[in-house]
Amino acid sequence: MPRGRFGPEGVAVTGVGRDPGVPGDRPGVLASFQEPVFRTTWLGAVLFGLAVSMERLAIGWFVLDETGSVLLAALSFAVRTVPNLVIGPIAGAVSDRWSRAGVLAAAALVRMVAATLMALVVVAGVAVVPLLIALAAVSGSTNAFQTTALQPLQADIVGRERLGNAVSLTSLGQRSIGVAGALSGGVLIGWLGPAPALLVATAPLALAALLFARAHGATARPRGGARFAAEVLEGLRLIVTTPVVRLLLGMMIVVEIFGFSYMGLLPAVADLVLDVGPEGLGVLTAGASAGSMVGMVFLVGAADRLRRGLLLVGVFAFFGALLLVLGNSTLFWLSLLAAGGIGAAAAMVDTLEWIMLQEAVPPPLRGRAVGGWHFAIGWGWIGPITLGALADATTVSIALTLGGTVLLLSAGSVWLAAASIRDR
Repeated sequence: MPRGRFGPEGVAVTGVGRDPGVPGDRPGVLASFQEPVFRTTWLGAVLFGLAVSMERLAIGWFVLDETGSVLLAALSFAVRTVPNLVIGPIAGAVSDRWSRAGVLAAAALVRMVAATLMALVVVAGVAVVPLLIALAAVSGSTNAFQTTALQPLQADIVGRERLGNAVSLTSLGQRSIGVAGALSGGVLIGWLGPAPALLVATAPLALAALLFARAHGATARPRGGARFAAEVLEGLRLIVTTPVVRLLLGMMIVVEIFGFSYMGLLPAVADLVLDVGPEGLGVLTAGASAGSMVGMVFLVGAADRLRRGLLLVGVFAFFGALLLVLGNSTLFWLSLLAAGGIGAAAAMVDTLEWIMLQEAVPPPLRGRAVGGWHFAIGWGWIGPITLGALADATTVSIALTLGGTVLLLSAGSVWLAAASIRDR
């Protein structure tokens, strides 16, 4: 157990000045970095994010290049979210029950093995697309364990007062490294092919696992196995019976289906609309990552100061408007600007949801609240498949325009009818 003090949950937390959650002066924008355990956890999360961006780019491009199907390329993204419907609530209970640092290390190792197998499948050239899609589902399932452990672990380390700052800093680091992952992945794919890009992605995952193993932060104590199923069910009841949680997750389902589906269509935008090849796809993806950095820089300073619910509604509308731009642009520079704005909106939606969900529940249920978020994004597979099929049948422009329109209408509905979110 690390040196520190015990918080109200009965778990060890480190401290630098006052007890977590005690009101006082607003923290500085880098205040969370004063905690050594947070610095270690942050670096591990950033390396994990680097690998994810490289792997996702390599698989999406390879499937589109191999099959010529926008639907199959979108499916390679969609299958990453399907396991969350089942795994999300389970991962949340695991996070609330066992060592969160250990869960993070295990998730990184599983993803490393999956990326290695993906590279071998590409090299072998046998039943490539079906096997890659299956491995993408395995790889995507680690996201549930990574997020449900990482977000509450940050709350354990820095306390409620700095939760918004810590979550925003980590998300900023992950989104920032996504620029390097996208650019280097695009260059590697264009130069050597997807298999080397996938193998390179295993190195940061190995380093992340080592860092997480060293991060002896605040963790829940193991309890008897007979209660685990009950804890999973308690997480599901949390989703259904807590009004604010239910509404936040409903908003997440909508944006996951109609907003985040743009990632599955981005290879088609690069290839079929803009004709810029894998290098151009890398630049567009990097643009989205750069935009997410801007969004996170804003949240690092604003997440603990502004009304988050009002901000969330505004980001929804911003997301939708930029999807309309991306869907109707034939100019690379304009598409790049739209991708950057979409990246900012996507990053802020995720981060605001993580913060608001954890604040809406008691501390012992934080992992299961974030597990509910994974349950919500588990419905995201509907978007890439539906919009991918629509793009195949009509155009990519029509598919993205539909997604943007739905987000704009949803933002307006929440603004008018959901004061419990708007006024938070």
